[in-house]
Amino acid sequence: MAAAASPPLLPLLLLLLAIASMTQCHGHKRHQTQHHHTKAPMKTTGANMPPATAHAICHATPHPAPCLAAVDAAATSTKAPVVDMSAVSVNLLPPNILSVALASLHGALSTLTSSVSPALSALSSAGAGSPWVASLRRGAAQDCLDLHASTLRSLARAASLLASGSDDLPNVDVPVYKTNIALVGDGRDATVVTGSRSAADGWTTFRTATFGVSGEGFLARDITFRNTAGAGAGQAVALRVNADRAALYRCGVDAHQDALYAHSLRHFYRECAVSGTVDVVFGNAAAVLQGCALLVKPPIPGQSNVLTAQGRNDPNEDTGIVLHNCTLDAAAVPPPPGTRTFLGRPWGPYARAAVVDSYLGPVVDAEGWVAWPGAEAGRGDTVYFGEYGNGGPGAGTGGRVGWAGVHQMGYDEAAQFAVENFIYGDEWLGATSFPYDTDV
Repeated sequence: MAAAASPPLLPLLLLLLAIASMTQCHGHKRHQTQHHHTKAPMKTTGANMPPATAHAICHATPHPAPCLAAVDAAATSTKAPVVDMSAVSVNLLPPNILSVALASLHGALSTLTSSVSPALSALSSAGAGSPWVASLRRGAAQDCLDLHASTLRSLARAASLLASGSDDLPNVDVPVYKTNIALVGDGRDATVVTGSRSAADGWTTFRTATFGVSGEGFLARDITFRNTAGAGAGQAVALRVNADRAALYRCGVDAHQDALYAHSLRHFYRECAVSGTVDVVFGNAAAVLQGCALLVKPPIPGQSNVLTAQGRNDPNEDTGIVLHNCTLDAAAVPPPPGTRTFLGRPWGPYARAAVVDSYLGPVVDAEGWVAWPGAEAGRGDTVYFGEYGNGGPGAGTGGRVGWAGVHQMGYDEAAQFAVENFIYGDEWLGATSFPYDTDV
Protein backbone atom coordinates (compact mmCIF):
# COMPACT_ATOMS: atom_id res chain seq x y z
CA MET A 1 0.00 0.00 0.00
CA ALA A 2 1.29 3.47 -0.86
CA ALA A 3 2.38 5.80 1.90
CA ALA A 4 0.04 8.63 2.87
CA ALA A 5 0.66 11.86 0.99
CA SER A 6 2.53 14.49 2.97
CA PRO A 7 1.45 18.17 2.76
CA PRO A 8 4.47 19.37 0.72
CA LEU A 9 3.55 16.91 -2.01
CA LEU A 10 -0.11 17.86 -2.33
CA PRO A 11 0.35 20.59 -4.93
CA LEU A 12 2.58 18.13 -6.77
CA LEU A 13 -0.43 15.83 -6.78
CA LEU A 14 -2.34 18.73 -8.31
CA LEU A 15 0.28 18.87 -11.05
CA LEU A 16 0.05 15.15 -11.68
CA LEU A 17 -3.72 15.29 -11.92
CA ALA A 18 -3.62 18.35 -14.16
CA ILE A 19 -1.20 16.67 -16.53
CA ALA A 20 -3.26 13.52 -16.60
CA SER A 21 -6.43 15.54 -17.15
CA MET A 22 -4.91 17.40 -20.09
CA THR A 23 -3.67 14.15 -21.57
CA GLN A 24 -7.14 12.65 -21.15
CA CYS A 25 -8.68 15.59 -23.04
CA HIS A 26 -6.16 15.40 -25.86
CA GLY A 27 -6.85 11.68 -26.20
CA HIS A 28 -10.43 12.42 -27.26
CA LYS A 29 -9.53 14.42 -30.36
CA ARG A 30 -11.04 13.15 -33.57
CA HIS A 31 -9.25 10.11 -34.98
CA GLN A 32 -7.95 11.00 -38.43
CA THR A 33 -6.07 7.83 -39.29
CA GLN A 34 -5.92 4.21 -38.24
CA HIS A 35 -3.57 3.48 -35.35
CA HIS A 36 -3.29 -0.28 -35.26
CA HIS A 37 0.36 -0.56 -34.33
CA THR A 38 1.28 2.86 -32.97
CA LYS A 39 2.47 2.90 -29.41
CA ALA A 40 1.41 5.78 -27.20
CA PRO A 41 4.10 8.39 -26.47
CA MET A 42 5.68 8.50 -23.08
CA LYS A 43 3.85 10.72 -20.63
CA THR A 44 5.52 13.40 -18.50
CA THR A 45 4.90 13.32 -14.76
CA GLY A 46 5.56 15.87 -12.09
CA ALA A 47 8.58 13.88 -10.92
CA ASN A 48 10.57 14.29 -14.13
CA MET A 49 9.10 17.30 -15.99
CA PRO A 50 11.48 20.14 -16.89
CA PRO A 51 11.37 23.13 -14.52
CA ALA A 52 10.02 25.37 -17.28
CA THR A 53 7.09 23.01 -17.83
CA ALA A 54 6.32 22.85 -14.11
CA HIS A 55 6.44 26.63 -13.81
CA ALA A 56 4.17 27.06 -16.83
CA ILE A 57 1.59 24.75 -15.31
CA CYS A 58 1.84 26.49 -11.93
CA HIS A 59 1.25 29.88 -13.52
CA ALA A 60 -1.89 28.50 -15.14
CA THR A 61 -3.37 27.56 -11.75
CA PRO A 62 -5.46 29.95 -9.60
CA HIS A 63 -2.70 30.06 -6.96
CA PRO A 64 0.72 29.92 -8.66
CA ALA A 65 2.81 30.98 -5.66
CA PRO A 66 2.13 27.99 -3.38
CA CYS A 67 2.23 25.71 -6.40
CA LEU A 68 5.75 26.87 -7.29
CA ALA A 69 6.83 26.58 -3.66
CA ALA A 70 5.60 23.02 -3.52
CA VAL A 71 7.42 22.09 -6.74
CA ASP A 72 10.65 23.46 -5.33
CA ALA A 73 10.08 21.60 -2.07
CA ALA A 74 9.33 18.35 -3.87
CA ALA A 75 12.52 18.62 -5.90
CA THR A 76 14.59 18.45 -2.73
CA SER A 77 12.56 15.77 -0.95
CA THR A 78 13.09 12.04 -1.06
CA LYS A 79 11.78 10.23 -4.12
CA ALA A 80 9.99 7.42 -2.31
CA PRO A 81 6.66 9.24 -1.78
CA VAL A 82 6.68 10.33 -5.42
CA VAL A 83 7.15 6.73 -6.53
CA ASP A 84 4.30 5.67 -4.24
CA MET A 85 2.06 8.27 -5.81
CA SER A 86 3.00 7.31 -9.38
CA ALA A 87 -0.04 5.06 -9.45
CA VAL A 88 -2.14 8.21 -9.40
CA SER A 89 -0.75 9.51 -12.68
CA VAL A 90 -0.77 6.09 -14.31
CA ASN A 91 -4.36 5.46 -13.31
CA LEU A 92 -5.57 8.75 -14.71
CA LEU A 93 -3.89 8.52 -18.09
CA PRO A 94 -5.96 7.31 -21.03
CA PRO A 95 -6.36 3.53 -21.14
CA ASN A 96 -3.85 3.04 -23.94
CA ILE A 97 -1.34 1.92 -21.33
CA LEU A 98 -3.52 -0.76 -19.76
CA SER A 99 -1.50 -3.55 -21.30
CA VAL A 100 1.75 -2.33 -19.73
CA ALA A 101 0.55 -0.91 -16.41
CA LEU A 102 -2.10 -3.28 -15.07
CA ALA A 103 -0.43 -3.77 -11.72
CA SER A 104 -0.32 -0.02 -11.10
CA LEU A 105 -3.91 0.40 -12.19
CA HIS A 106 -5.21 -2.29 -9.85
CA GLY A 107 -6.35 -0.73 -6.63
CA ALA A 108 -5.21 2.81 -7.44
CA LEU A 109 -8.63 4.29 -6.80
CA SER A 110 -8.92 2.73 -3.36
CA THR A 111 -5.43 3.98 -2.52
CA LEU A 112 -6.41 7.49 -3.55
CA THR A 113 -9.54 7.46 -1.46
CA SER A 114 -7.94 5.98 1.65
CA SER A 115 -4.74 8.02 1.75
CA VAL A 116 -5.07 11.22 -0.25
CA SER A 117 -8.55 12.40 0.76
CA PRO A 118 -7.87 12.42 4.54
CA ALA A 119 -4.65 14.33 4.02
CA LEU A 120 -6.36 16.92 1.85
CA SER A 121 -9.24 17.29 4.30
CA ALA A 122 -6.86 17.74 7.23
CA LEU A 123 -4.87 20.31 5.31
CA SER A 124 -7.89 22.39 4.36
CA SER A 125 -8.89 22.69 8.02
CA ALA A 126 -5.39 23.22 9.43
CA GLY A 127 -4.50 26.28 11.45
CA ALA A 128 -2.46 29.17 10.19
CA GLY A 129 0.59 28.53 12.37
CA SER A 130 2.84 27.77 9.44
CA PRO A 131 3.31 30.40 6.71
CA TRP A 132 3.31 27.62 4.11
CA VAL A 133 0.01 26.20 5.37
CA ALA A 134 -1.50 29.66 5.68
CA SER A 135 -0.79 30.53 2.06
CA LEU A 136 -1.91 27.14 0.82
CA ARG A 137 -5.19 27.27 2.72
CA ARG A 138 -6.23 30.39 0.83
CA GLY A 139 -6.96 28.32 -2.23
CA ALA A 140 -4.58 25.60 -3.21
CA ALA A 141 -5.89 23.08 -0.70
CA GLN A 142 -9.44 23.61 -1.86
CA ASP A 143 -8.26 23.32 -5.46
CA CYS A 144 -6.77 19.94 -4.59
CA LEU A 145 -9.96 18.81 -2.88
CA ASP A 146 -12.13 19.87 -5.80
CA LEU A 147 -9.84 18.35 -8.39
CA HIS A 148 -9.51 15.14 -6.43
CA ALA A 149 -13.29 14.80 -6.15
CA SER A 150 -13.94 15.54 -9.82
CA THR A 151 -11.15 13.20 -10.85
CA LEU A 152 -12.64 10.31 -8.93
CA ARG A 153 -16.02 11.01 -10.50
CA SER A 154 -15.14 11.54 -14.13
CA LEU A 155 -11.46 11.30 -15.02
CA ALA A 156 -10.24 8.21 -13.26
CA ARG A 157 -10.80 4.87 -14.94
CA ALA A 158 -11.40 2.02 -12.56
CA ALA A 159 -9.57 -1.10 -13.61
CA SER A 160 -10.16 -4.64 -12.47
CA LEU A 161 -7.42 -7.15 -13.13
CA LEU A 162 -8.85 -10.64 -13.09
CA ALA A 163 -6.21 -13.25 -12.42
CA SER A 164 -5.92 -16.36 -14.53
CA GLY A 165 -8.65 -18.83 -13.73
CA SER A 166 -10.83 -16.39 -11.81
CA ASP A 167 -14.12 -17.71 -13.12
CA ASP A 168 -16.22 -17.56 -9.94
CA LEU A 169 -17.95 -14.28 -10.76
CA PRO A 170 -21.41 -15.23 -12.01
CA ASN A 171 -24.10 -12.72 -12.88
CA VAL A 172 -22.23 -9.48 -12.38
CA ASP A 173 -24.08 -6.29 -13.30
CA VAL A 174 -22.20 -3.00 -13.76
CA PRO A 175 -24.77 -0.32 -12.83
CA VAL A 176 -25.39 2.84 -14.79
CA TYR A 177 -23.56 5.05 -12.26
CA LYS A 178 -20.36 2.99 -12.55
CA THR A 179 -18.88 4.59 -15.64
CA ASN A 180 -15.54 4.11 -17.40
CA ILE A 181 -14.86 0.67 -15.98
CA ALA A 182 -12.03 -1.26 -17.64
CA LEU A 183 -12.04 -5.03 -17.18
CA VAL A 184 -8.83 -6.79 -18.17
CA GLY A 185 -8.05 -10.49 -18.16
CA ASP A 186 -5.07 -12.69 -18.91
CA GLY A 187 -6.51 -13.88 -22.23
CA ARG A 188 -9.89 -15.13 -23.32
CA ASP A 189 -8.78 -18.73 -22.86
CA ALA A 190 -7.34 -18.03 -19.41
CA THR A 191 -9.85 -15.69 -17.77
CA VAL A 192 -13.44 -16.89 -17.97
CA VAL A 193 -16.45 -15.49 -16.13
CA THR A 194 -19.23 -18.07 -16.02
CA GLY A 195 -22.87 -18.23 -15.08
CA SER A 196 -25.80 -20.53 -15.81
CA ARG A 197 -29.03 -18.56 -15.52
CA SER A 198 -31.60 -19.30 -18.20
CA ALA A 199 -35.22 -18.81 -19.19
CA ALA A 200 -35.83 -22.44 -18.27
CA ASP A 201 -35.15 -21.50 -14.64
CA GLY A 202 -37.63 -18.64 -14.73
CA TRP A 203 -35.28 -15.72 -15.43
CA THR A 204 -36.14 -13.01 -17.94
CA THR A 205 -33.79 -12.81 -20.91
CA PHE A 206 -32.34 -9.55 -19.57
CA ARG A 207 -31.53 -11.12 -16.19
CA THR A 208 -29.99 -14.31 -17.53
CA ALA A 209 -26.82 -12.42 -18.46
CA THR A 210 -23.68 -13.77 -16.83
CA PHE A 211 -22.23 -10.27 -17.13
CA GLY A 212 -24.31 -7.14 -17.70
CA VAL A 213 -23.11 -3.61 -18.38
CA SER A 214 -25.15 -0.43 -17.94
CA GLY A 215 -22.37 2.09 -17.15
CA GLU A 216 -21.13 4.02 -20.16
CA GLY A 217 -17.51 3.94 -21.28
CA PHE A 218 -17.08 0.26 -20.38
CA LEU A 219 -13.97 -1.48 -21.74
CA ALA A 220 -13.04 -5.15 -21.64
CA ARG A 221 -10.14 -7.06 -23.13
CA ASP A 222 -8.70 -10.57 -23.00
CA ILE A 223 -11.57 -12.15 -21.10
CA THR A 224 -14.42 -14.56 -21.87
CA PHE A 225 -18.02 -14.30 -20.69
CA ARG A 226 -19.83 -17.65 -20.71
CA ASN A 227 -23.28 -19.00 -19.97
CA THR A 228 -23.23 -22.75 -19.42
CA ALA A 229 -27.00 -23.31 -19.34
CA GLY A 230 -26.94 -25.48 -22.46
CA ALA A 231 -28.74 -25.66 -25.79
CA GLY A 232 -32.05 -26.82 -24.33
CA ALA A 233 -32.36 -24.12 -21.66
CA GLY A 234 -33.81 -21.44 -23.90
CA GLN A 235 -32.57 -17.87 -23.64
CA ALA A 236 -29.33 -17.79 -21.67
CA VAL A 237 -27.24 -14.67 -22.23
CA ALA A 238 -23.48 -14.63 -21.65
CA LEU A 239 -22.96 -10.87 -22.06
CA ARG A 240 -25.51 -8.06 -22.08
CA VAL A 241 -24.47 -4.51 -22.95
CA ASN A 242 -26.87 -1.60 -22.57
CA ALA A 243 -24.23 1.10 -22.16
CA ASP A 244 -23.08 3.81 -24.53
CA ARG A 245 -19.52 3.85 -25.90
CA ALA A 246 -18.78 0.30 -24.77
CA ALA A 247 -15.86 -1.47 -26.44
CA LEU A 248 -14.47 -5.00 -26.18
CA TYR A 249 -11.16 -6.24 -27.58
CA ARG A 250 -10.02 -9.87 -27.93
CA CYS A 251 -12.85 -11.09 -25.75
CA GLY A 252 -14.95 -14.23 -25.91
CA VAL A 253 -18.73 -14.52 -25.59
CA ASP A 254 -19.91 -18.10 -25.35
CA ALA A 255 -23.42 -19.48 -24.85
CA HIS A 256 -26.15 -21.16 -26.88
CA GLN A 257 -29.35 -19.19 -27.47
CA ASP A 258 -28.92 -15.40 -27.20
CA ALA A 259 -25.19 -15.34 -26.49
CA LEU A 260 -24.48 -11.61 -26.94
CA TYR A 261 -27.29 -9.24 -26.03
CA ALA A 262 -26.38 -5.97 -27.76
CA HIS A 263 -29.27 -4.33 -25.98
CA SER A 264 -29.01 -0.60 -26.74
CA LEU A 265 -26.78 2.42 -27.43
CA ARG A 266 -23.36 2.24 -29.18
CA HIS A 267 -20.96 -0.70 -28.97
CA PHE A 268 -17.76 -1.81 -30.66
CA TYR A 269 -16.32 -5.34 -30.63
CA ARG A 270 -12.88 -6.00 -32.09
CA GLU A 271 -11.29 -9.42 -32.65
CA CYS A 272 -13.78 -11.13 -30.37
CA ALA A 273 -15.04 -14.71 -30.65
CA VAL A 274 -18.81 -15.01 -30.24
CA SER A 275 -20.27 -18.51 -30.27
CA GLY A 276 -23.81 -19.78 -29.93
CA THR A 277 -26.79 -21.24 -31.73
CA VAL A 278 -30.02 -19.23 -32.04
CA ASP A 279 -29.70 -15.43 -32.28
CA VAL A 280 -26.00 -15.42 -31.49
CA VAL A 281 -25.96 -11.60 -31.51
CA PHE A 282 -29.27 -9.87 -30.86
CA GLY A 283 -30.73 -6.63 -29.56
CA ASN A 284 -31.38 -3.05 -30.63
CA ALA A 285 -27.99 -1.39 -30.17
CA ALA A 286 -25.90 0.30 -32.82
CA ALA A 287 -23.21 -2.37 -32.70
CA VAL A 288 -20.21 -2.97 -34.93
CA LEU A 289 -18.35 -6.26 -34.71
CA GLN A 290 -15.05 -5.90 -36.55
CA GLY A 291 -12.55 -8.66 -37.19
CA CYS A 292 -14.62 -11.00 -35.03
CA ALA A 293 -15.42 -14.70 -35.36
CA LEU A 294 -19.09 -15.69 -35.11
CA LEU A 295 -19.18 -19.43 -34.59
CA VAL A 296 -22.22 -21.70 -34.52
CA LYS A 297 -22.52 -24.75 -32.30
CA PRO A 298 -24.91 -27.72 -32.35
CA PRO A 299 -28.46 -26.55 -31.55
CA ILE A 300 -31.20 -28.77 -30.17
CA PRO A 301 -32.43 -31.33 -32.75
CA GLY A 302 -34.55 -29.79 -35.48
CA GLN A 303 -33.50 -26.23 -34.69
CA SER A 304 -31.69 -23.84 -37.04
CA ASN A 305 -28.86 -21.51 -36.11
CA VAL A 306 -29.23 -17.75 -36.59
CA LEU A 307 -26.29 -15.36 -36.34
CA THR A 308 -28.13 -12.05 -35.81
CA ALA A 309 -31.56 -10.95 -34.59
CA GLN A 310 -31.91 -7.19 -34.69
CA GLY A 311 -34.78 -5.49 -32.89
CA ARG A 312 -35.34 -2.07 -34.49
CA ASN A 313 -39.00 -1.08 -34.03
CA ASP A 314 -38.97 2.31 -35.75
CA PRO A 315 -37.45 3.24 -39.12
CA ASN A 316 -36.02 6.41 -37.55
CA GLU A 317 -33.89 4.54 -35.01
CA ASP A 318 -30.16 4.68 -35.78
CA THR A 319 -29.53 1.12 -34.62
CA GLY A 320 -28.40 -2.09 -36.25
CA ILE A 321 -25.88 -4.92 -36.14
CA VAL A 322 -22.84 -4.67 -38.43
CA LEU A 323 -20.47 -7.57 -39.09
CA HIS A 324 -17.38 -6.08 -40.73
CA ASN A 325 -14.40 -8.17 -41.78
CA CYS A 326 -15.67 -11.05 -39.69
CA THR A 327 -15.52 -14.83 -40.02
CA LEU A 328 -18.86 -16.64 -39.96
CA ASP A 329 -18.29 -20.35 -39.57
CA ALA A 330 -18.74 -23.45 -37.44
CA ALA A 331 -17.34 -23.76 -33.94
CA ALA A 332 -14.77 -26.39 -32.97
CA VAL A 333 -17.69 -28.76 -32.36
CA PRO A 334 -19.75 -28.05 -35.49
CA PRO A 335 -23.49 -28.37 -35.97
CA PRO A 336 -24.57 -31.79 -37.26
CA PRO A 337 -24.95 -32.21 -41.03
CA GLY A 338 -28.19 -30.74 -42.33
CA THR A 339 -28.36 -27.95 -39.74
CA ARG A 340 -29.25 -24.67 -41.41
CA THR A 341 -27.46 -21.49 -40.37
CA PHE A 342 -28.80 -18.08 -41.38
CA LEU A 343 -27.18 -14.65 -41.36
CA GLY A 344 -30.09 -13.20 -39.47
CA ARG A 345 -33.77 -12.81 -38.82
CA PRO A 346 -35.90 -9.73 -38.08
CA TRP A 347 -36.72 -9.54 -34.39
CA GLY A 348 -38.17 -6.07 -34.96
CA PRO A 349 -40.31 -4.94 -37.92
CA TYR A 350 -37.56 -2.56 -39.09
CA ALA A 351 -34.61 -4.77 -38.22
CA ARG A 352 -31.29 -3.73 -39.73
CA ALA A 353 -28.14 -5.79 -40.19
CA ALA A 354 -25.20 -5.62 -42.57
CA VAL A 355 -22.51 -8.17 -43.40
CA VAL A 356 -19.51 -6.44 -44.98
CA ASP A 357 -16.13 -7.69 -46.24
CA SER A 358 -16.53 -10.93 -44.30
CA TYR A 359 -15.79 -14.61 -44.82
CA LEU A 360 -18.96 -16.71 -44.96
CA GLY A 361 -18.16 -20.36 -44.36
CA PRO A 362 -19.99 -23.36 -45.79
CA VAL A 363 -22.37 -23.42 -42.82
CA VAL A 364 -24.18 -20.30 -44.10
CA ASP A 365 -27.45 -21.22 -45.79
CA ALA A 366 -27.94 -20.18 -49.42
CA GLU A 367 -31.11 -18.25 -48.53
CA GLY A 368 -29.11 -16.09 -46.15
CA TRP A 369 -31.99 -14.66 -44.11
CA VAL A 370 -34.99 -16.25 -42.43
CA ALA A 371 -38.37 -14.98 -41.20
CA TRP A 372 -39.22 -14.37 -37.58
CA PRO A 373 -41.75 -16.98 -36.39
CA GLY A 374 -45.23 -15.52 -36.11
CA ALA A 375 -44.24 -12.11 -37.49
CA GLU A 376 -46.75 -10.01 -39.39
CA ALA A 377 -46.95 -10.42 -43.15
CA GLY A 378 -44.59 -8.18 -45.07
CA ARG A 379 -41.89 -7.81 -42.41
CA GLY A 380 -39.33 -8.89 -44.98
CA ASP A 381 -40.13 -5.75 -46.94
CA THR A 382 -39.61 -3.28 -44.09
CA VAL A 383 -36.28 -4.64 -42.84
CA TYR A 384 -32.84 -3.71 -44.15
CA PHE A 385 -30.49 -6.67 -44.51
CA GLY A 386 -27.41 -5.75 -46.54
CA GLU A 387 -24.39 -7.64 -47.88
CA TYR A 388 -21.26 -6.23 -49.48
CA GLY A 389 -17.84 -7.52 -50.50
CA ASN A 390 -18.10 -10.90 -48.81
CA GLY A 391 -16.27 -14.08 -49.78
CA GLY A 392 -16.24 -17.76 -48.96
CA PRO A 393 -18.48 -20.73 -49.75
CA GLY A 394 -21.53 -19.13 -48.13
CA ALA A 395 -21.17 -15.71 -49.78
CA GLY A 396 -22.99 -16.46 -53.02
CA THR A 397 -26.10 -14.31 -53.32
CA GLY A 398 -27.90 -16.10 -56.15
CA GLY A 399 -30.10 -18.10 -53.80
CA ARG A 400 -30.89 -15.35 -51.30
CA VAL A 401 -34.46 -14.97 -50.07
CA GLY A 402 -36.42 -12.62 -52.30
CA TRP A 403 -37.52 -10.00 -49.78
CA ALA A 404 -37.59 -6.35 -50.76
CA GLY A 405 -35.59 -5.62 -47.62
CA VAL A 406 -32.59 -7.75 -48.66
CA HIS A 407 -29.94 -5.66 -50.43
CA GLN A 408 -26.75 -6.41 -52.31
CA MET A 409 -25.09 -3.13 -51.48
CA GLY A 410 -22.66 -0.95 -53.38
CA TYR A 411 -19.83 0.91 -51.71
CA ASP A 412 -21.86 4.02 -50.91
CA GLU A 413 -24.52 1.96 -49.14
CA ALA A 414 -21.95 -0.14 -47.30
CA ALA A 415 -20.05 2.96 -46.17
CA GLN A 416 -23.06 3.98 -44.08
CA PHE A 417 -22.22 1.02 -41.83
CA ALA A 418 -18.56 1.97 -41.36
CA VAL A 419 -17.34 2.65 -37.83
CA GLU A 420 -16.90 6.37 -38.48
CA ASN A 421 -20.45 6.76 -39.80
CA PHE A 422 -22.56 4.21 -37.97
CA ILE A 423 -21.35 4.61 -34.38
CA TYR A 424 -19.30 7.82 -34.82
CA GLY A 425 -16.31 5.82 -33.67
CA ASP A 426 -13.74 8.47 -34.55
CA GLU A 427 -15.18 10.58 -31.74
CA TRP A 428 -14.57 8.05 -28.94
CA LEU A 429 -12.71 4.90 -29.97
CA GLY A 430 -9.32 6.61 -30.04
CA ALA A 431 -9.40 6.92 -26.25
CA THR A 432 -9.84 3.16 -25.81
CA SER A 433 -6.46 2.19 -27.36
CA PHE A 434 -8.24 -0.61 -29.22
CA PRO A 435 -7.48 -0.88 -32.95
CA TYR A 436 -10.26 -0.16 -35.40
CA ASP A 437 -10.83 0.45 -39.10
CA THR A 438 -12.78 3.61 -39.80
CA ASP A 439 -13.98 2.71 -43.31
CA VAL A 440 -15.26 -0.41 -45.07
